[in-house]
Amino acid sequence: MKKTLNVNIGSVAFVIDEDAYYILRKYLDDVGERFEPVEAAETLNDLEMRIADIFSENLASPRQVVNADLVRKAIAILGRADEFGEPRRRPEGRQAQADIKCLRRSRSNRVIGGVCGGLAAYFGIDVAVVRLLMFLLIFFGGISLWVYIILWIVIPSEA
Repeated sequence: MKKTLNVNIGSVAFVIDEDAYYILRKYLDDVGERFEPVEAAETLNDLEMRIADIFSENLASPRQVVNADLVRKAIAILGRADEFGEPRRRPEGRQAQADIKCLRRSRSNRVIGGVCGGLAAYFGIDVAVVRLLMFLLIFFGGISLWVYIILWIVIPSEA
């Protein structure tokens, strides 16, 4: 038994098995890496439209499941990702580190231990909201002060 997913490809709904989905997702990601962001959006949209046409031509009914063989056939028709050019290069250190999201206690935005400041930075929300939620949860929500202390101990501090 295989897991299936409902996806929209080129504004057309398809049922696709999980293996085929990951093959198609990797292909589209690989192709997208080979263009500038503005070009990538337009190119990927065109590719999705063509993929939807290929799937529609090869499926007897809309209820049929797209499998890995059909995805490979579509990729063979469209061309491998490396035929679209070389992948764009990222600066080695800075961009790779920017992609990694780490939970750290804040040293600059702290009142007691920096836990709320670190959580706010991690989730990209205002620290006042996190502090208010933490206060409400400690005093009215049943979360103990021990949870805050454990987070203070477990979450590493910013360097």
